[in-house]
Amino acid sequence: MQTDAGVTRCPQCAQQIRVDPGYVTWCDQCDWNVDPTGPDHKHPAWRLKLEHQLADTLYRELETGRVNRPGWDLARVTAYLLSAVLLVLPLVALIGGVALLVFYRPLWLSIPMAAVALGIGLMLRPRAARLDPDAELVHREDAPVLFRLLDQIAASIGTPRVAAVALDAEPNLYFTRVGWRFRPVIGLGLPLWTGLRPQERVALLAHELGHGKNGDARHGWVVGAAESVLEQLEEAFTEQPYDEYKLDAAHDLGTDTSVGHLTRLINAVVGPIVRGYAWLLDRMNLRANQRAEYLADRTAGEVAGSDAAAWALERTLLADSSHRALERALRFEKDLPPLEAVRRAVTETPKREIERRLRLSRLRETRTDSSHPPTYLRTKLIRTRAATSARVVLGLDDSRTIDRELAPAAERVLKQLRAAL
Repeated sequence: MQTDAGVTRCPQCAQQIRVDPGYVTWCDQCDWNVDPTGPDHKHPAWRLKLEHQLADTLYRELETGRVNRPGWDLARVTAYLLSAVLLVLPLVALIGGVALLVFYRPLWLSIPMAAVALGIGLMLRPRAARLDPDAELVHREDAPVLFRLLDQIAASIGTPRVAAVALDAEPNLYFTRVGWRFRPVIGLGLPLWTGLRPQERVALLAHELGHGKNGDARHGWVVGAAESVLEQLEEAFTEQPYDEYKLDAAHDLGTDTSVGHLTRLINAVVGPIVRGYAWLLDRMNLRANQRAEYLADRTAGEVAGSDAAAWALERTLLADSSHRALERALRFEKDLPPLEAVRRAVTETPKREIERRLRLSRLRETRTDSSHPPTYLRTKLIRTRAATSARVVLGLDDSRTIDRELAPAAERVLKQLRAAL
């Protein structure tokens, strides 16, 4: 189908289309071959339908200005209440274990009962957020220009300063609060960060710090702790292969099977309740998360400028390609520095390929993950609003200085990734 001139005819509508070697050939008139591999449904149908409904509803609300600031909407309040019920369980278990030891007699019975209760309480206890052990921490004295930029963005938004930066090899940027003191940390994934232009870096940093301003990290910790309790309960009340093996073995040996049947009955009664509770919490939290992403996008536009915020979101569509380019360079391209390979993979991507991925985002409802709205809706919302100018500007020289400041930590990250590969 390809001609010497680098053009071809669409087999569906006969429109003349351009061919970019190394990229998908597609038609911008009828969307032929925009999605050459087909959708990959990793979630059940109900979840996909719910995500689509939420994305459209939230977009319309924000487009008409009905949601102007972060707040305690019904979905977030309900998610907190559902989480609070679960987070009380380990406390009740711990108090119950102590009460058994103090008040219940005889001791030969109260001690094992208390041990079970205390064990359940310890198993279900909430954990403080921790960073990935493979992440490399960068502190203020290591990167003064980077932290000066972060301080400017934080002051512009009105949120506390970042305590540290965590560098890793994931194609992502994130904001989290670490430990029981909830210290704010920004995570920079090299594959995504390296391919960003200076003002796009400001936009994504403002987006992540916007989550800190809106309290999204604490909300995520509360709900995440509740979800970890549910995971433990679901594992406990779901029949495991070993449970079935023991019951079969008891049948074959002619021994008592009453305990096995009782366990199966408990699992059949309690398991669906736990899974239903998890479904309800997930449904309530999904709206709160997607709403938070839209509001963080608005913050990014206000700080970095609306154009930069939209471009930065479009760059995230290339994050997986950047990650593959990084791994390929580490494996095979010994003469090309890995991060330079990432920059080339991003900067040499034609605009036509980015447009295809935006259309693919619309067809597949592509998003960073299930907590994010579809990327095409996020960019559309930014561009349909009145354009905003940048409050914080990162110059090219400062951007290069930041790369030099991060270079020692980046080398350690790349060394770890090379060893893993």
